Amino acid sequence: MLFKDVFRVIGFFLLSFCLILGVPTTIALFYGYEEQIVIYSFLGTIATTLMLGLICLFLGRKSKGQIFRREGILAVVLIWVITPFLSSLPFIYSQTLDNPVQAYFEMVSGYTTTGSTILQAKKFNEKGEEVPIVRVIPGVIDTKYQFYGTVNPIRDEQGNVLAEGIEAVPKPLLFWRSFIQWLGGMGVIVLFVAILPALGVGGKVLFNSEVPGPVKETLSPRIKEAAIELWKIYVILTVVQIGALLLASNMTLFDAATTTFTTLSTGGLSVKNTSIASYNSELVEWIIIIFMALGSINFSLYYFAFRGKFYRLNDRELWIHLALLLIFSLTISYFILGAPKVDLQGNVQGTYNAQEALRYGIFQSVSGQTSTGFNTINYDLWPYLPQVILLIAMYVGGMSGSTSGGMKTIRLYMLFKIAQNKAESIFRPESIRTLRIGEKEIESKAANLVLVFFSCFIAISTIGVLLFVWDGYDPETAIGLVACMINNTGMTFRAAGPLDSCAVLSNFSLIVSSILMIIGRLEIFAVIALLIPAFWKESS
Repeated sequence: MLFKDVFRVIGFFLLSFCLILGVPTTIALFYGYEEQIVIYSFLGTIATTLMLGLICLFLGRKSKGQIFRREGILAVVLIWVITPFLSSLPFIYSQTLDNPVQAYFEMVSGYTTTGSTILQAKKFNEKGEEVPIVRVIPGVIDTKYQFYGTVNPIRDEQGNVLAEGIEAVPKPLLFWRSFIQWLGGMGVIVLFVAILPALGVGGKVLFNSEVPGPVKETLSPRIKEAAIELWKIYVILTVVQIGALLLASNMTLFDAATTTFTTLSTGGLSVKNTSIASYNSELVEWIIIIFMALGSINFSLYYFAFRGKFYRLNDRELWIHLALLLIFSLTISYFILGAPKVDLQGNVQGTYNAQEALRYGIFQSVSGQTSTGFNTINYDLWPYLPQVILLIAMYVGGMSGSTSGGMKTIRLYMLFKIAQNKAESIFRPESIRTLRIGEKEIESKAANLVLVFFSCFIAISTIGVLLFVWDGYDPETAIGLVACMINNTGMTFRAAGPLDSCAVLSNFSLIVSSILMIIGRLEIFAVIALLIPAFWKESS
């Protein structure tokens, strides 16, 4: 019965996903004959998705039509595994990417709003032969990396390079890559619940399995209405940012839309080789800072504010989150003042003055803590202290119920309160304490869940570092990769730092990274549940 119910849910999801695939297909048609192979690749993906959806519906034809917690957890995990595979097919069918593992990684990075990429320009010698890219990371033992680029350049008839790297990828594919981050920001399951009422009460299980955070805020008595309200707010903020970017710069509509998709979702994938730095606009950067911060705030607060319930903005987690954004930003800005300034093309541009330290320090700090991962400067050459602060900010993350990754501000505050209560009990064992967040009392069940989450988060991070080092990566690169993947941040250090990409990763490390990203997006427990034997036993 378990699999029949799950097959039915996945079948309905895949049929709905065919409609979503119509959006990039329309974009491909708009760009016309030059992108004909891309048009066929999207049509082929729709056909593949439709066929799999019908097969799943056939296998789940005897389902009773309702799903409960166990079926919901399995369905959510499988959807998050299957969707990136189907979304990677346009890249494979169009021969934009040769390695299916790399294509899958790119799409997982998109849906989980991580923002890491394997798109990197191929390198050629004077004879036109492809040669490997070589990077050496200094350390106690220097580590040499040798790998190949992933994207062929666009050349004119004389063989001159017109575009390379990310900018050589067909625009419909770049749009799709950005669009899936926008979908993943609010959640593909939340969208599914909003547009497909056929699930009945089972939709609540799917909704709660995907929405991040230890405490689920009830927006509406009906879960479908709550999902629709969240998406309305998301769309409104998206339109506002697109308009702001168009008014404030000479961006094209394509650039403004794709940048917005990956900002509000705190995703970070860019359609430019040098990310946001390519626009060379301080005003654009400040607009992006504002909307990265807005994306890191619990969307239920917008819901209440739009309905005039402004008293709900007096939220302890909100003020702690905003305070941390400010503290991390100013601290990093202070410590990079006077440090060498190196752009994303490797050019040394003197040292940071006060204005530049604030500009770049605030941008990179907000980008890291909100788990967006946009870059405007080579932070990999900053002094060690601001780099470590940036790493800590990546683990802190945004608010629960936001599009941000990380451990979430509310969990860290709860950990602090738990430790405080335990410390007080040592010298005042007779007093009775309750765990409170503002005026709200937190049950012991929620507190225990936070402790288990924190333990699992650290344990999985440790295992991830060991696996990357075992695969041949230096410890600093490995720590940066794990922080990037499990926090869905897209910002990492050393071999895969701001000047490079994850093209340096082997297939094994790409698979490990994909697993870490999905674990981080689903906040651990849904994935771990599948590894427990009791999960697969039929209920008595």
